[in-house]
Amino acid sequence: MSLLDVVIIHHNTLELTHRCLDSIYQTRWEGIASVTVVDNASTDGSRKALAARYPTTRFIRLEEPHGYAAACNIGARSGSAPFVLLSNSDVEYTHASFDKCVAQLQSDPRIAVCTPRQVYPDGRPQRSWGYFPGWQEIIAIACGIEMLHNRRGHSQHSVRAVPYCDGAALFCRRDAYEAIGGMDERFAFFCEDVDLCYRFWIHGWHCHFVPTATIVHHRGATRRSDVAKTLAYEAANFHAKLRFVSHHQQRARESVRLGYMVVFRWRKLILRLLRALGILEDTDDARQAAIERGLFTTVASTNERT
Repeated sequence: MSLLDVVIIHHNTLELTHRCLDSIYQTRWEGIASVTVVDNASTDGSRKALAARYPTTRFIRLEEPHGYAAACNIGARSGSAPFVLLSNSDVEYTHASFDKCVAQLQSDPRIAVCTPRQVYPDGRPQRSWGYFPGWQEIIAIACGIEMLHNRRGHSQHSVRAVPYCDGAALFCRRDAYEAIGGMDERFAFFCEDVDLCYRFWIHGWHCHFVPTATIVHHRGATRRSDVAKTLAYEAANFHAKLRFVSHHQQRARESVRLGYMVVFRWRKLILRLLRALGILEDTDDARQAAIERGLFTTVASTNERT
């Protein structure tokens, strides 16, 4: 039975997308209705190479760069199966990841989206869901919960409802996705997953984390690891978070902005103390300092621009 349309967003990531597609086809999961690669204006010739290697895959070529949300919406509209997987190109799947996530969606018609447990290629766990930007996330950062999730992943062993599912792999119920208009294309690259899940919740749908299903996520592999690039991405991420607060929590916007400034200063002091006590080893102080400066600049300067 054709249950799932798979949509992969690709931009100049030939080797990663090879890995992703190989993993999908090697699962031989019988419920896949279609596999679509949305080529988001790649310039390295990778689309032709991929099309030659995967002749049964549908390719949608976008001549001009689109935001991630827009590319996902275009890909989702290309299929008609009851469920749709919106995937980064840097993810590898297993038979169980398809089977268990789709089964979770089938188990309750109120579930709009679910996401599997994410691990690094070496097996280390990573974050798979998060808290909504604003005071929910500020409190989680202040209590150290966010740091633990970033470093150790999530400790749950059974399915649970979560605020939002990480956008690397979103298994969505098509009618729910279409009912709320898909992803908000005002979020070009960051927070589109946050906004999507938030709107699911306020419209009565649920978002679930499925830790019994595991995927490999080459997190960060689609961008360079130099400080300047990392800083630019952190700044864009924070602009998106404040944009989310502006859209959904307008009255709290200024207090949230100040709250983030305070909690980042608090986190910096705690990390410095842990390093001084030998509890935390982090030799990349210059990179960390650059990121912190960028975050402060972003938060302080994003009053009216979002």
